[in-house]
Amino acid sequence: MRKVARKELLLVAVSIAVLAISHTFASVFVYYPVTVNLLPVNPPVRFQPGSNANRDDLGGSGFPYTGHTIGVSIGPDGASLELTLHPTKQHNYYLDVSRIENADDKAYYITVRVITAATLPSGSVARLLIYDAPSGGSIAIDVNLLATGDTPTPPVAIPAGAVWRIDLYIYIPEGSFVSATSASLQLIYSPSSETPPEAPP
Repeated sequence: MRKVARKELLLVAVSIAVLAISHTFASVFVYYPVTVNLLPVNPPVRFQPGSNANRDDLGGSGFPYTGHTIGVSIGPDGASLELTLHPTKQHNYYLDVSRIENADDKAYYITVRVITAATLPSGSVARLLIYDAPSGGSIAIDVNLLATGDTPTPPVAIPAGAVWRIDLYIYIPEGSFVSATSASLQLIYSPSSETPPEAPP
């Protein structure tokens, strides 16, 4: 019985020692210095008004339609854009409402991400079309405003010094009920052609 008791006491003593060591290591903290240098620059890619920005839109006479314009609001640094349009039934095409300028001396890769899609009646179409020239040109990015996601994949490059044009095409079937709606988007650009991650809110 004595040997058993001694073994038990030894086992208890070892357990206490192990717990003491574990507790000691858990209370140790090591501090490494890290410096994060932020050197802000002016936006190299920025929005500009198009030739039809803030010009007459549909419904220009008679209450409650007086004074409708193709609303184009650009932030003071060209880093944000808000469009307000007044389409009607059937086919609507908004030409050159805004532009995207790459003011840098290198190319950037662009993705447009639809965060919240617009809601229109069944059979409707809402597309934001980015052309690779201020007039004419080819479609570089074709964004469906009625669905969330990234366009294009992989991103497409806007060359140094280029100016691209933003048009919109809206189709609403005749006879359908329609109310105000909106889509929220992000214009994402990077010197890398990698797929952009989702930014925190």
